[in-house]
Amino acid sequence: MPPYRLIVPDGWEELPADRAGVDALIRRSSAVLRAQHRPDLDAGLRSMLEAAYRKMKQGRAFAIYVQTSANEMPVPMSITASVVSGQFGGTLDRQVASLFRERNAQFLRDDRTIVRWETAVDVKAGPEAGRAHSVDYLIPVPGRERRDALQFTTVIPLPGDVGDVGDVVSALVELSDLVISTFTWKPEAA
Repeated sequence: MPPYRLIVPDGWEELPADRAGVDALIRRSSAVLRAQHRPDLDAGLRSMLEAAYRKMKQGRAFAIYVQTSANEMPVPMSITASVVSGQFGGTLDRQVASLFRERNAQFLRDDRTIVRWETAVDVKAGPEAGRAHSVDYLIPVPGRERRDALQFTTVIPLPGDVGDVGDVVSALVELSDLVISTFTWKPEAA
């Protein structure tokens, strides 16, 4: 993957989407939840992160962007970066056309380089099932003739025990769009 730039909010960082990165997230989250005397949330979050790790391994993920410190209220979302390739070594053209037809994909920016779509997803974390709102972004990798793309996936968990959270989800989707809109490929070193 060629190097790129992405501006994330203050208090966020990039972690590797590997065992060490997930273990670091589990340690940090557990410490916060234990300090708040919430072993129930700690256990649920551990299960969710383990399930996410298994999914990231299957999906060629290489980075996780997540808030690791907060002065105010924590932001309940994460962004994962992965590589996707065209089927059978071909281009991604058919998959992208399908995203526009079937998932109401749109371009994020006026330069039409980032394809964006939203999905409601079911999340299974241990015995508990939940819902999440997902926003995906697809960016072709330069020099790969549309055969490979960088995919960012933002996941916003939806609480099952809270009423209407539409305004909160809309604000988090806007934050996600803002972060991804800062994406640029770094110029090649001379």
